[in-house]
Amino acid sequence: MTNGRVAPLPDLTVRVEGLSKSFDRRLVLDDVHLRVGRNSIVSIIGQSGGGKTTLLRSLIRNAPGLIDESDRHFGVDGGTVRWGHETSVGYFAQEHDLDKTSNTTVIEWLAQFDPLAGQQTLRGLLGQMLFSGDDATKPIKALSGGETARILFCRLMLLKPNVLVFDEPTNHLDLESINALNIALQRYEGTVFLVTHDHDLLDEVATRIWHFDHGHIDDFKGPYADFLTDQQRKAAQAAGARR
Repeated sequence: MTNGRVAPLPDLTVRVEGLSKSFDRRLVLDDVHLRVGRNSIVSIIGQSGGGKTTLLRSLIRNAPGLIDESDRHFGVDGGTVRWGHETSVGYFAQEHDLDKTSNTTVIEWLAQFDPLAGQQTLRGLLGQMLFSGDDATKPIKALSGGETARILFCRLMLLKPNVLVFDEPTNHLDLESINALNIALQRYEGTVFLVTHDHDLLDEVATRIWHFDHGHIDDFKGPYADFLTDQQRKAAQAAGARR
């Protein structure tokens, strides 16, 4: 997801111990314990409203080097989240916006995050996210929802965090943009936490599945296709036991 190499991660990227969170007496996270090593793409799946976004916000609340500070003050009821040494986290929230009153152009907006980056570097990043030619001089206020998402991806690529946290990144994206994101994630050398309903993206990139169910997480260490096979096996065993 980045242009150039990211900083190497420690063997243990993040450790979660006893994480709990409730909303209006509804238990969303129930004593969650998890460990994630480097270079994993963890996909978080489950029913809508089941707590996936809550988990992401709980993970990043004290994340080092957090690029997007919007969830820095999110509170939990109990437990700890400890990030490994020299981790830096980039966050793509489900709800995002830019200053749509600004006449700042796309390339000017991106340049502010690394004043040393040259025009060639910036245009190369924009090109990877399908901004070509005159798109670079388009004003921020004129961007569509999909274009807004893509320029935020470019910011992550420029800043080179070694952990990426994505909450529904394919919302507002067309098929071509989703394919570009897919390719970028497959090339990424860090650790990714990904919430998405796009099963094709899951199938292509995920190396580990966290399945949410009533506050608990079933941690499946393997790709999405293997997870589905395992779920079918368990369903068949349960059906046989009821006979």
